[in-house]
Amino acid sequence: MAQDILNYRTNHFPVNISFLNQNIQSDASQWMSVIQLNQKEVNKPVEFKLKHSLNNHSEDLNNHKGIALLSRASATDFVSMDQVVRVILAQEKHKVVRNEITEGTYRMTKVRLETHIAAFFAETDLRTINMGSIQRFIDYLSDQDLSTPTIVGYIAQLRKVLRYLVEQEHIPQMPLFPKMKITQKPRGAFTVTEYAAILRQSKTLRRQVFHWDKPDTRFHIKPEYRSMPLEMNWLIRFMVYTFLRPGDVRQLKNKHIEIISGKFNYLRLTPPEIKRHKSPTVSLPQAVNIYKTLLAHQTAKGFGKPDDYVFFPEEKNRLRCLNTIGWLFNWIMNTLGIKAGPHGADRSFYSLRHTAITFRLIFGGNIDLLTLARNARTSVEMIEKFYASTLSAEMNISLLHSKRRS
Repeated sequence: MAQDILNYRTNHFPVNISFLNQNIQSDASQWMSVIQLNQKEVNKPVEFKLKHSLNNHSEDLNNHKGIALLSRASATDFVSMDQVVRVILAQEKHKVVRNEITEGTYRMTKVRLETHIAAFFAETDLRTINMGSIQRFIDYLSDQDLSTPTIVGYIAQLRKVLRYLVEQEHIPQMPLFPKMKITQKPRGAFTVTEYAAILRQSKTLRRQVFHWDKPDTRFHIKPEYRSMPLEMNWLIRFMVYTFLRPGDVRQLKNKHIEIISGKFNYLRLTPPEIKRHKSPTVSLPQAVNIYKTLLAHQTAKGFGKPDDYVFFPEEKNRLRCLNTIGWLFNWIMNTLGIKAGPHGADRSFYSLRHTAITFRLIFGGNIDLLTLARNARTSVEMIEKFYASTLSAEMNISLLHSKRRS
C-alpha cells in the first residue's frame, strides 16, 4: 500500500503527517488535530529566568527549540523582523548576565530594534534586504530628524539582524551598506561669562514661580519644584567641580563621597559604575565646601544619612529627579537666552560636564589629557573629539601671547 507524505507548516515549524490511501476528507478531523497539537507545542511559552533584573520585562522569549525555527525555515517561508528581534534580544539578555554589556546598552538595543527598525521592515522578508532598502531606511530615519550618530546607532542594530541571518544561512553574505559621513555635534560648553550668568540666575529664580501657559496639557513638574530649589545652585557648581555626568548625580549617595583633608583638600567620589567606568575620581577643592553646605542642609531636613541621595533625596523616583533637574536647568538657560550655543548646538544639563572639562583644559595649567580623562571617567579620544574640539584660540590667549624665556 503506497504511502504519501504531506508536509504542513505551522508557525514555520514542519509537521509531517503520514497516512494511508484513504479519503482525505473523512480523516481531516484526525490529522488536523495533530497539527493543532504540534502548533501548541511550538507556541508554548517558555520560562526564561535571568539572575539579574532587567526592568522586569516579561517577554515571551523562545527556548532553543523556538530559536531553531528560523534555522529550519525553507526557501518558501517569510522571515520577519519580529522573529529575528525576539532571538537577538534573548541573546542580548544573556550578555547582560555575563556582564558583557550593561542593562542600559540592552535597553537601547531593545528600543531601536522595536521602534523604527521594526516599523520600517514590518512587511519585508529580511532575505530581500539589499543596499537599496538600507539606503531607504537611512532616508526614513533622516525624515524623523534624527542626528547622524543616532542613525549610525540604528544601522549598527540592523547589522546584528543581518549578521544573524548569515549565521543561520538564510542569506549567503552581508549586503553592502551605504557610506555615511558622520558629523559629530558635541553638546556646547558654556563660556566663563555664561557660567557666571547661570549661577546668578539660579539664585534669582528662587523668588519666582514658573507659570504654565498650557492649561489644556498636564504639567509634569511637582509644585515644590516650580520655583527654583535652593540646592540647584549648589548642584550646578558641584557638577563643574567634580566632572560628573548627570547619570552619576542621579545615583550619587552620601556613602559614595569621602572628604579628604591634608596637603590637598578634595572629595573622593566613587559613584556607581556608568559606561563601564567604576574607578574613583577626585574633585577640585571648591567642591568640598559645597558638599559640606549641602550635607548640613539635607541633615536639617532629616536626610544626610549614608544611603540618602546627595541631591533631592526626597525624590525616590530617580528618573523623575533627573528629568526635573533637566527641566530646571532648561528654565535657567531659556530665561538667559543661551539654550542654543553660538553655532546652534543645543545645550542641556549635560553641558555642565563639557564645561567642567573645558575649564580644566583652559585653566588647568599643564594638565595632561590622560590624567584628565581618567579622572573624568572617559577616554583621551573622547576628550579630543568632543571637548578639546570646542576650544577657541581666544580661550587659550595666554598661551598664544606668552613669550619664551631666555
